[in-house]
Amino acid sequence: MTQFVTPSFFLSPWLVFGSLLTLTACGGGSSGGGSNGGQDPDPVVVDIPVAYIQRPIPLDEDGEPVYPDVFMPDSFNPGGELYLKARATTQAEVVNITRAAFAEHEFFDAENPNYDVKDVAVDSAGTRLLFAMRAPLDPDLDEDDEDQPTWNIWEYHLATKVLRRVISSDFEAEKGHDVSPRYLPDGRIIFSSNRQKRSKEILLDEGKPQFGAVTTQDNDITSFLLHSVKDDGTDIQQLSYHLSHDLQPQVMPDGRLVFMRWSGEQLSFYSANPDGTDVQRYFGDESLNQPIADDMTEVPRLLRPQILPDGRIAAIYLQNGLQLGGDMVVVDGADALEGAVQSLSVKPVNIATDLVSLHGRFASLSPLYDGTNRLLVSWSQCRLLQTETATTAARLQPCLPTLLIDGVPAEGYEEAPPFYGLWIYDLNNQTQLPVVLAEDGKVFTEALALEQSAYNPAFIQPTTDPDLAARNLGLLHIRSVYDLDGAFNAMNSGAADLQAMIARPADQRPARFIRLVKAVSRIDDDTLDDQDDNIYGNLFNGNNGIQEILGYAPVEADGSVMVTVPADVAFSLEILDRDGRQISANHNTYLQLRPGEQMTCNGCHAANNETAVHGRNDLPESPASINPGALSAINFPNTQRYERLGVPIAPEMGETMAEFAARSTFCEETVNGQVCGPMAGPAQDQNLRNPTVDLLFRDLWTAPGLTPAEAFSYRYNDLVPGATADQILAPTPAACREEASWNANCRVVINYEYHIQPLWEREREPMTVTDPELAIARTANTCVACHSPADADGNLQVPAMQLNLLRAKENANTEMRSYLQLLNGNQRQIQFLYEGGLAVLLPVCEFEDNYNFIPQCEVLLDEEGIPTCEGVVDCPFEFANEETGELQLDALGNPVPRMENTGFLPPPMSRGGANASNRFFDKFENNGTHMGFLNAAELKLLSEWLDTNGRYYTNPFELAVPN
Repeated sequence: MTQFVTPSFFLSPWLVFGSLLTLTACGGGSSGGGSNGGQDPDPVVVDIPVAYIQRPIPLDEDGEPVYPDVFMPDSFNPGGELYLKARATTQAEVVNITRAAFAEHEFFDAENPNYDVKDVAVDSAGTRLLFAMRAPLDPDLDEDDEDQPTWNIWEYHLATKVLRRVISSDFEAEKGHDVSPRYLPDGRIIFSSNRQKRSKEILLDEGKPQFGAVTTQDNDITSFLLHSVKDDGTDIQQLSYHLSHDLQPQVMPDGRLVFMRWSGEQLSFYSANPDGTDVQRYFGDESLNQPIADDMTEVPRLLRPQILPDGRIAAIYLQNGLQLGGDMVVVDGADALEGAVQSLSVKPVNIATDLVSLHGRFASLSPLYDGTNRLLVSWSQCRLLQTETATTAARLQPCLPTLLIDGVPAEGYEEAPPFYGLWIYDLNNQTQLPVVLAEDGKVFTEALALEQSAYNPAFIQPTTDPDLAARNLGLLHIRSVYDLDGAFNAMNSGAADLQAMIARPADQRPARFIRLVKAVSRIDDDTLDDQDDNIYGNLFNGNNGIQEILGYAPVEADGSVMVTVPADVAFSLEILDRDGRQISANHNTYLQLRPGEQMTCNGCHAANNETAVHGRNDLPESPASINPGALSAINFPNTQRYERLGVPIAPEMGETMAEFAARSTFCEETVNGQVCGPMAGPAQDQNLRNPTVDLLFRDLWTAPGLTPAEAFSYRYNDLVPGATADQILAPTPAACREEASWNANCRVVINYEYHIQPLWEREREPMTVTDPELAIARTANTCVACHSPADADGNLQVPAMQLNLLRAKENANTEMRSYLQLLNGNQRQIQFLYEGGLAVLLPVCEFEDNYNFIPQCEVLLDEEGIPTCEGVVDCPFEFANEETGELQLDALGNPVPRMENTGFLPPPMSRGGANASNRFFDKFENNGTHMGFLNAAELKLLSEWLDTNGRYYTNPFELAVPN
């Protein structure tokens, strides 16, 4: 079915007729900035200058059209130039305002301009233009060579006629492609860029080389993220931290940014404050990512979104990468996360690629902010080309109903090339008048008026905490992890409600900690090529979806958490049980905190809940928190906290336990009197909790006279009993293992070869274990002593539990055998002397009585005494000739038994996490066969490794251990 969006009204008859007249009257015109024509000026238009881009229709080297692709913001189509008309009429004077920038450029071609311009914006006073422009390429270099010029931000002052590059330094300007600039209310400029300024600085802090992270969808596309800069080109700041693109930023009337975020296969609107704080979902995660319709080839996308005077978002709706233009549509996210894509076009526009749109298509739009409900649009009317015959020449024809039936041209006709001119489009009166007449082979687009605008977005004053910002930290507050889309989630504990959960002893509450995990930037191929061939990233190329651990924080009895988080990183969180094992679903959306930002969220969201509002807190239907906090200014049940001098205090009404803990301390009575914990700061009356890389629990709540919950800790420094911190090969530096010296650069980076394999080889107190499959008791002081194919004397043995934990590799670029068997499983091995080792293939029968688990062969002889399987349903022997039934015989004349696979054994561990790996962990529980052989710190390390997907490595730049 043809796809179009039904309009609410139709063009007046004179406009349809006028469009047909334009078709036959607009063949020629000026080659510099568009045809002026001879129409009378629009009496409603005042003397407002209009800027627009003129370019040849983009073609590739084979002469095929090149269409806009929203996922390729750095695409370069030479020939785009920016023009200025004195007023919005066809006969107004036209001036090229960008060509002068490259008049003296070494590679500039004046006859065929070879620079490009796009993403035009205007300030609210109508006095300055802002746009992205890219200089001519060096023909002696590859187009993607790093020494080619990049997209830069340029500004043109209408009064002074001064054209300048905003970032004047060549060195600084060429650090990335800068596109989609817009003025912010405070005078700064927002733009999208792949320079990733702050992310690269953090890479250096992490001891990694600087590189531009590529998208999770395509490792040839460097991620474009939001940045801002002062209008003098200084103080460049990265604002967003995401794994793919943040594109096409706009400023809403309330001063917030709205932009398009590419996440997985979804492209939808997000919003944020102009300083990058408070990133939220805004609109269209479902609405803008519908399944491809039957008459579509690609999912339609929104191109060049603009903010209408009423705050709605208008854009061009087209099949991405397949069309030059599409329909004008509007979406309204003011009061809803999802909603219909509604057409603005007066007549229905068809965006199917195999059909002709009777009413043409649009390539751009921009609103006039003069209260007249008019747009400046780039529109190509519908034209047909009558194909050449022996008796007639090819000629253009209007799209008459007799020539175009349901979008299909009549025989002898085809769709003519696009013919985009600029028009004033009056939505109230359903009329349109020309501003720049179309010309063959050209596109006029991105027109906007330089008017004194009534559209003046509000300025949002930053509210970040300077003390936290100085430490490059943000602050995360979760009101309750038991809140699931506004409903209480007991997490299989049996608790009836939140108050019942609060009343439970600590050991009866399911959620005990959260784990903060950071996304590892995906490396581009060029960066990998510059590294040693033997780093993990080059040997295995599994560099997508890696996570590092930032740290842990305890969950209070009401499910609340308050913890500092390193700023300017993409992070997620997981809810853990007492053993540090994940009990929550994966949080597939990454969060970010800017330095000093304080974020509060109610709780968690179920991924399969399509009705609950999630990720946006300004809508009426956004669920309220299930945690009201303290119901009055009295203590939480059975608790007591103190101010810094040891005076008992109570929470304020509405405070969560985590909020209260962040401004109080805990005191206890000792033989030497009352001892109170110090306030951690940063302010004197603050006790903000930093993450720890260890799992630490101490009851800091129980009131005097009551028995506190038992304390416990799982520390990396306890991995090897008796060893000093610098002797332990932990996945985080020794300084980060100390609570007092944790900082925003601390990471837990687990590489299997360095941190997991040594567990199997570490010497311990001897343990005797009986293998239930082999009924053999073995005593050993290392895991590999039993879990290997040879005993201490080198004699062949079946590895205990059929699990080989040796570090050997088949090849340099393969994982250790232990890793593969733990997570992939392996074939059952039998101690059968077959080809000199343990067998995974066994004969279905044998002639000698050597192995009691293999039955004796029974041979049927034919009339001539030759072994045969004639009449045997399941022949146990190999055939020499299946057609004749002849059997394969050995040197003694016996038929050769058929070999069968011993069978595949499931892996004891799962990449699905520690709680999906019970076949392994159960052996170390109370009464398990291996109880006590691994200590609590080792089991915690294994749990966090599995919960982060059991990756072979999490640092792609680490050198692999030689085989």
